[in-house]
Amino acid sequence: MPDTVVRLLSQEGRDAHGRLQAHQWAEIPSELAGPFMTGGLKKVRRMAEAYFSYRFSPAADQVRGVWRMGEPMLLRRFHGIPFLHGRPLVTLGRLRSTGSLDLYRGYHEIRGGAAVAPAAQLEPQAWPSDMPWVAPSAGEFIASEKSRKSYLGIFEIRVERSAGGCTLHTLLVDLPAATKGLGAAWLDKPWHPMRRDANLAFLRRQVESVARGLDRAVRFELQDIPGAPERMRFKLERHLSKT
Repeated sequence: MPDTVVRLLSQEGRDAHGRLQAHQWAEIPSELAGPFMTGGLKKVRRMAEAYFSYRFSPAADQVRGVWRMGEPMLLRRFHGIPFLHGRPLVTLGRLRSTGSLDLYRGYHEIRGGAAVAPAAQLEPQAWPSDMPWVAPSAGEFIASEKSRKSYLGIFEIRVERSAGGCTLHTLLVDLPAATKGLGAAWLDKPWHPMRRDANLAFLRRQVESVARGLDRAVRFELQDIPGAPERMRFKLERHLSKT
């Protein structure tokens, strides 16, 4: 049986304001697209939760994912240095999901952590207008969430229908990355969560899992695109699903 070819694309860099943007995506052909597009928001939720377990990465021994009060935190593993064990890389907010007929998204608000520049806590970004405050359960709005108007960064997983199947995206949006100290040193490691290598490993794992279930072989072709990626948007006038 010939391999099913899946193109992986990656673009990562800092924008004019010095915020880190990372966008990696897989162009999934029609023969593999069904399980991604039929799963809806529940599948995106499961993928986002699986991402922050961080078990998909070959370098997972460097990081452990924990959930505290329903929110993920990624902790740096230290071997033989007890007083540094468990220092957080990044703390994220509750999983939020939204979707339309052709697009499903799950995203976490980045609330802080050693990988975030301390000064960013004083200058949060205005919450993006194309990301409504959708609560993690049953599409209900929570008063405290509706009143929040700012964020430090966002990590998003998105599934979007395309002419030839669908695309699976990972996006790190507007991260005010630390530029000095241990936080900056960790952020530049190839194993760091939410960066290029980790995101590509996640995409490969997701596609390979679906391909195995369909009894297909898959081959990846990777392309790196220079420059900082622009934010992906979708039109708010699309009807949001209630799933």
